[in-house]
Amino acid sequence: MSAGGRKAVLVLGMHRSGTSALARLLNLCGAALPEGLVEAAADVNAAGFWEARALLALHDEILEAAGGSWHDLRALDAGWFAGAPARAFRARLGALLASEYGKAPLLLVKDPRLCRLLPLWRPVLAELGIEPLVVLAVRHPLEVAASLRARDGFGEGKALLLWLRHVLAAEHASRGMRRAFVTYEQMLADAPGTVERLGRELELDWPRPPETVAAEMAAFLSPALRHHECDADEVLGNSAVPWEVREAYRWHIAAAAGEAPGDGLDAIAADLAVAEPLFGGALAALEDAARTRAAELRHWIGSAVERYEAIVTLRAYIEHQQREIDALAAHARAIESSRMWRALAPVRGVVRRLRGRGEVA
Repeated sequence: MSAGGRKAVLVLGMHRSGTSALARLLNLCGAALPEGLVEAAADVNAAGFWEARALLALHDEILEAAGGSWHDLRALDAGWFAGAPARAFRARLGALLASEYGKAPLLLVKDPRLCRLLPLWRPVLAELGIEPLVVLAVRHPLEVAASLRARDGFGEGKALLLWLRHVLAAEHASRGMRRAFVTYEQMLADAPGTVERLGRELELDWPRPPETVAAEMAAFLSPALRHHECDADEVLGNSAVPWEVREAYRWHIAAAAGEAPGDGLDAIAADLAVAEPLFGGALAALEDAARTRAAELRHWIGSAVERYEAIVTLRAYIEHQQREIDALAAHARAIESSRMWRALAPVRGVVRRLRGRGEVA
């Protein structure tokens, strides 16, 4: 690793953009993972997420406090990051980094929420004396949209706008920091060469050189990791895809190729800033309606669960009573088949006759 103090490699990228795979590659080269990792999920990320469970929960809490969520289409209020709630979260974030990473000299931090929360992280890392090194990962937006549709049921329009929000926020917030860009295709085509290039651009010597872990990288990067595949022209030459998405994707491809793509992202961000007042109110109303419907659904699901539990309890009681009846019947049959019962048959006959004449109660 290059001379100097502690460093943190921050993997920034939209959800479903290969950030998990990239994080694992960087970890194989010696960047330290947090202690409490999110468990792999066979139907989502069978190869693992490589992110801290506690950090993900804290990020969601921060986004909620800031009035958003990971899938909010609106921009976060930049002024919120300078307020008292943000200061309290910065203290918690610093404590969490200490508990998750200890004294590791090279930290690896990955969570797509970082794209929108980097302004909160920068002062925390500065206070801890940790230099941030940013890797911005980009994937074909239509592949991301297909993956989000499969995982979350999002429509393509929402997914593309989310993709745009994340890549614009990550690029803008990381300006002035040491950073490098990478596409999903570069990572899959040549993992060791791509990670080596990232190290050069970040001026970072990996503790484990990429060529020494090439076999581990190849074993990890199974073709099955890529469930949705599109050609770049399906975005760049597709007029049905919003111009802003196409241009942002073109910009990031150029940046990952080492070109100087210019300041085109600022124009796109300006377009979004102008448009947000038009769609922001409508989105807020839709989200309120969705929350109301979700609350109603939870209520009816709760009622159904309670009724089901009552039915299960009643069924168990009936089955218990039936077992008691069966046991008594078996006992009666045993008595009726006993020698004493047969011997007393004449006595029972006399008793029945007396009862018939009303002489015995």
